[in-house]
Amino acid sequence: MKKSLHWLDENLEEFILVLFLIAMTLIMGIQVFCRYVLGMSLSWSEELTRYLFIWCGFLSVSYCSKKCLSIKIEQFVAIFPRRGKALFKVVNHTFELIFFIYMIPFAWSYMMSSVHSGQLSPACGIPMYYVQAAPLVSFVLVAFRVLQRWVIEFRVARGENVFDPAHPERNTPVSFIQANAESLGENALESGIDNRINTIKNSNEEER
Repeated sequence: MKKSLHWLDENLEEFILVLFLIAMTLIMGIQVFCRYVLGMSLSWSEELTRYLFIWCGFLSVSYCSKKCLSIKIEQFVAIFPRRGKALFKVVNHTFELIFFIYMIPFAWSYMMSSVHSGQLSPACGIPMYYVQAAPLVSFVLVAFRVLQRWVIEFRVARGENVFDPAHPERNTPVSFIQANAESLGENALESGIDNRINTIKNSNEEER
């Protein structure tokens, strides 16, 4: 059970997106084959592909939130040290979390309006609430992913050595040393490096 939850946490969005992408490719490939080889056209292929694309668009928001793949300006934040950057990201994730939690009731109302109307898609006859559920699922997933990022950045801002899957550069021994040095002060880092360098030089001279 624990392994299954861990796999879902790591791969849920990627798995669904790849699955939908494969489905869209196959459906449109069949449509092209039928139109140009068999001389006939499928009535449902474009509609189903469009709905899968809608789902991919909303799920990609959650994927980008998990991987920190958003369009942003880093020049100002980059001048701050590691913990300062994390503090800015905590503030940013707080606003993001408030926004998506605020949007969840509206997405729910949007989906339920289709449930009550009983509307079906023209070509496939699919209940439209299957399509209109995409914003609700997306906003819930995004809120969860943003909350995960908020916790990680908050712990980094406190100076903890945190494993960060979205930023591999934070998971190196050097980054942990820098994080500890920031909590102890820049002087401690410089003195520790100088002592280490002197120790290496002395050992090399003794060997000669």
